[in-house]
Amino acid sequence: MRINRGFLTSVAVCSTVMFVVLKLRFTVEFDPRDDTEKRSTREQEINKGQTYRYVTPSLAELGPRRSFPKMNRHVLMLTRVPDAGAELLVLIFQRLQGYNAFKHIRLPPGDHGLLSSLQEELLVEEITNIIRQEAVPLSFDGDVRFLNFSKYGRQPPSFISLVRNPLNVRNLQSYRYRERRKMGLESRAIPSFCGQDPRCAEINNKWALRRAKANIIEWYPVVGILDCMEQSISVLEQKFPYFFRGVRQIYKKIRSKKKHISDMSLSLVPRERDNFLKHFGDEIELYRWLKFRLFNETLKNVVET
Repeated sequence: MRINRGFLTSVAVCSTVMFVVLKLRFTVEFDPRDDTEKRSTREQEINKGQTYRYVTPSLAELGPRRSFPKMNRHVLMLTRVPDAGAELLVLIFQRLQGYNAFKHIRLPPGDHGLLSSLQEELLVEEITNIIRQEAVPLSFDGDVRFLNFSKYGRQPPSFISLVRNPLNVRNLQSYRYRERRKMGLESRAIPSFCGQDPRCAEINNKWALRRAKANIIEWYPVVGILDCMEQSISVLEQKFPYFFRGVRQIYKKIRSKKKHISDMSLSLVPRERDNFLKHFGDEIELYRWLKFRLFNETLKNVVET
């Protein structure tokens, strides 16, 4: 019995010693921190091979949480006012697009007519899809009146335009021609800024004039004036330097050397002049307001410089 007890005691002691040795060895070889580092390294290697796609929600999806700019400053929309020299700005866009790394897109020709709500929505959606597909800043121009992108839950581009003095030879000659044939007047700026409401097409409609001014204040950072192109391109370059960097050099090369004939060179009988001013009264008011606005911006740029 004594031998057995001694043997069992020896076995118990040996087992205890071996357990302690093995535990110490496991503790030395296995460190939980090492395992964490290894897992972190493996996760990093896996993540390197993954591609993440960032999706920008529409205005409608964002709802009240929208936080990006009201207008897209990387997309410009030139609404062409009839007979106001907008092709000059189009030519400038075409010359600058390669130099400033943006793309200019001409919308299909139109007839300056009104669009129905469905037509307006389809056009807004078409332009929005083009913006999504292209990978570079864009500029557009088209024979289309102001489009209300926000009405359809889409972020609008930054609108710009160009107008000219309504008291010009072309309008006077056009007025005489149309008076003889009892035709309407098309070379007006108010409908282009007013939008797609039928009232926008009415001559000397005070509501249309107020709507045009409101749209310009809210959506048109710059409306240039053909008779003041030096000031116009200066403000465009200040407001949108990405698009209009180098515009002064381009304009010097393409500007017309001809001087515009003053409306005072035409002799109008009092009755004819009164009728003309009656038809273009609101257009003259809008022009003077836009000119005041442009020169205020020009003066502000000079002061800031």
